[in-house]
Amino acid sequence: MEVECPGCSAKFQVPQSLKTFTCPYCGLVFGERAREDHYYFPVMKIEPYAILLNFLRRQFGIPSDIASSSSLQVRQLHYIPVYFYYLHGRMIGRCDGKGWTEAEETVYRGVVASRFFRNILEDYPFPVRGKKFFRKEIMNMGVYHNPEFSELDARNSIEDMLYRMLNDELSRGCKNVSETRVEELKIDFRGLIHYPVYYIEYLYNREKYSAYIDGVDGKIISAEYPIKLQTKTLQITISSTLLMLGAFLGLALSFMLGSPLPFIFSIIPAIGSSIPLLRRSLTKKVKSSEIKIIQEESRPLTAYIKKFLR
Repeated sequence: MEVECPGCSAKFQVPQSLKTFTCPYCGLVFGERAREDHYYFPVMKIEPYAILLNFLRRQFGIPSDIASSSSLQVRQLHYIPVYFYYLHGRMIGRCDGKGWTEAEETVYRGVVASRFFRNILEDYPFPVRGKKFFRKEIMNMGVYHNPEFSELDARNSIEDMLYRMLNDELSRGCKNVSETRVEELKIDFRGLIHYPVYYIEYLYNREKYSAYIDGVDGKIISAEYPIKLQTKTLQITISSTLLMLGAFLGLALSFMLGSPLPFIFSIIPAIGSSIPLLRRSLTKKVKSSEIKIIQEESRPLTAYIKKFLR
């Protein structure tokens, strides 16, 4: 009989007695005994280290010889398990006792089933299209990770997340929500997908830097890199100038008005704007990303100074 491969659409003949088939063209296994909800994303053909270098060259304050003076140390492909869901929810809430307001969310979300990569891929915008039925050969193409928890655990996690999203939307529309009621909640499991992520480690001036790159489209998930001494000096100068200007203006206004409040209201924003620059200038490794904002670490400035002097 003739069957059609669901992966590449090729048609080929198989014996009538077979229940599981292997496509001779793309290697996809399908049929009654094949898991129908297991997929993977194919890996891009572009060299990930070349993508990383192009990204680094565009960063502010990067050394001009970053491409010529750095060397690739580790290039490792990881296949990460991700449970995918289609989510739809609708919730209503009473706003200050004056009436009801509504929140509605419809999204596709993935739950990373690897505790280590879950931190790296937190809220990552995984693509919806482009997946293929899983092939056993994928397990030998890199570091293959089995799910560390069940789909049921992931479902509980994604349900909690949907509740938070709906509550957050209600809170944005109404400051004081006194009562809430779920009108609709739909969670459809769309399959287990093994997603490719490259781990890159490179050496520059005898210092190691790491990066994680999307193996499908080459987006930089996270990348460490050095910045020039001149850039650090400039950042320290700017942050110091902001502090001095804030203090000078605040003291002048406080002296004229005979109150400490102008100084307080002037120095606080000056400190808030200068500390990120100081932190960036006192760390050896700067981190950046193409798909999310890298938050400044909430550690005291003295910790950066100690780290810089080590």
